[in-house]
Amino acid sequence: MTGTLDLVPPRALLVPRPRVRLELQPGDRVIAEIGDAVHAGDVLAERIRDPRLVEVVLPRHGADQGIPLPGTWLPGEHARPGRRPGTPPGELLFEHGGRRRLATGSHPDHLSAPADGRLVEVHPGVALVLEIDGPGLVATELLGEPHAGRLVLLPEGSDPHLALDVALAGAVVVMPGRVDAEAITRARAMGIHGVVVGSLAERDRRDLAASAARQQAGPHHLASFGVLVLGGYLRRAFPSAVQAVLEAVSGALVGTVGDPPLLLLPADRLLPFPEPDRVVVRGGQAAGSEGRWLGPGGPRRLRGGVVVETGLVALDDGRTLPIAIGDLERFSVGAANR
Repeated sequence: MTGTLDLVPPRALLVPRPRVRLELQPGDRVIAEIGDAVHAGDVLAERIRDPRLVEVVLPRHGADQGIPLPGTWLPGEHARPGRRPGTPPGELLFEHGGRRRLATGSHPDHLSAPADGRLVEVHPGVALVLEIDGPGLVATELLGEPHAGRLVLLPEGSDPHLALDVALAGAVVVMPGRVDAEAITRARAMGIHGVVVGSLAERDRRDLAASAARQQAGPHHLASFGVLVLGGYLRRAFPSAVQAVLEAVSGALVGTVGDPPLLLLPADRLLPFPEPDRVVVRGGQAAGSEGRWLGPGGPRRLRGGVVVETGLVALDDGRTLPIAIGDLERFSVGAANR
């Protein structure tokens, strides 16, 4: 039985001690140093909201008369005379067309650590890389910015429009069932740091992106906010293995990142093992259902004369069906569960 289960493609559930990438833009000033231990909410860098470029006169750099390397932080006094008086310090960029420029501006925003970990790489103007202490629950994508907060699960079957409350400000809220852009925008307006959804339709993604663009263009800065999508575009409930992990960390401080897309979990929580013979139907008429793998179901002829290999699955609703193996997946047991 175990050998035949290998026919079903595995899907990673958890990633142990992941390395995550936080994007920087030219002019962002990194505060933390490589090797520093960081905690969720610690400020890693000061971010420029509206960067600008100014030409610079490079200072002589030591006895060898060398010039500073790109990424060097220079004071604004090196800006060319007569241009941008009172220029703040900034990051030296690459030479282009025989000229060098400084990416500069005020720093009203902060880039904070989404979880406990260690800073392992710094690429000025490009990205920071953190090694996280705890595991990460694998997601599909993050729409928005990395963030951290206390994980709150809304009751199954609840209406997000009615269940959201200002008392959830600062939390990361798991929204089961059908979620639309209006509910997500409402969550942001209440001060919620982020939401976790099973799926999000393309129309709602477009509405959410347009709303975020309008808020970014406004004169007032809003707190970082993001939507972590665990599935895809089609409406699906959380698989039981994912739901079990979410329930195990409910109330704990978690974080979200987009590169790779993960829900970052605390290192001190005991996480449940997924059942080894449990499979999820990801396509076909029974899509979204779950059940227990019984073994190979043999070849089956579909419409159009296509022949596929199937597996027998005892679904939770009591039916036993032969389902194309390509329409099945199972969650793999990773080192993060041990």
